[in-house]
Amino acid sequence: MTKMQDDTGTRGQRLGTFTVKWLLQWTARWPDTWRSRCGGGLGLIAMVALPKIRRVVDINLAIAFPDWSLARRQQLRRQNFCELGRTALELGPIWARHLPGALDMVRTVEGAEAVDHALTLGHGVILFTAHLGPWEAAVLYTGQRWPITGMYRALRNPCMDALMRHCRERSGARQLNKERGIRPLFRILKKKEIIGILTDQNVDPREGVFAPFFGYPACTTPVLGRLAARDRVPVFGMFAYRLPQGSGFRIEFVPLPDTFPSGDAVADASVMNACMETAIRKAPEQYWWVHRRFKDQPAARERPY
Repeated sequence: MTKMQDDTGTRGQRLGTFTVKWLLQWTARWPDTWRSRCGGGLGLIAMVALPKIRRVVDINLAIAFPDWSLARRQQLRRQNFCELGRTALELGPIWARHLPGALDMVRTVEGAEAVDHALTLGHGVILFTAHLGPWEAAVLYTGQRWPITGMYRALRNPCMDALMRHCRERSGARQLNKERGIRPLFRILKKKEIIGILTDQNVDPREGVFAPFFGYPACTTPVLGRLAARDRVPVFGMFAYRLPQGSGFRIEFVPLPDTFPSGDAVADASVMNACMETAIRKAPEQYWWVHRRFKDQPAARERPY
């Protein structure tokens, strides 16, 4: 990991960031199969030690898979925590291993040629993704392949925020604080570049629309349709999956239908959610079910958490 500026923040924040940086560099040197096993063990410890998080996962799985037996959902919960542990330890090689070695962890890529073609149309491209599998590896991959800017939420610790931005931008990607709004994104698309957005989190009901996600109302950002509508910008889902036993990652790019955007915010959000749901169902154990995705509900419905 190259040197970066982290001299802001309190002494405690600097110390915490130094510790994280050291852990990233240390775990980056581990054998991939060993890291996968240790990550699974770490996840199981978290499942036992964090009952509040475990409860959120249980509620989400009951919402998403109501027809499954309790035993099947509990098995998925166990697998999910193992995958969360692997996600945590994989930040080491993704963020701190030398760039060629980190990129080499991406074994297969599907659909990238369609993104290449979409860029030739002259309107830029929008990539949206979910907290699925090793999504940070997808950030690294897209940064070295295309001119891309990703929206992110700044961390409260300025030292940790600087570290995160540095690691995400080391392959060429740029990071844009969400607090700046969407106006800069229109300028990026006008330059025929790519913007990347995580779109699977609960948003403020004053800013979002309720659209089905696993058959349940989820307060969803309508920003994708608004951005795409101006110049009929092509939109792709981008999803990363972890291959078995620490053997690497797979990334796929999935185009939304040509009818997107339709001009109807709820319909467009539903199309986006359906694309993410299809991707998640391929490897439900790798999704971040720890999110309170269904926190806000329409007025007539009770909140599930």
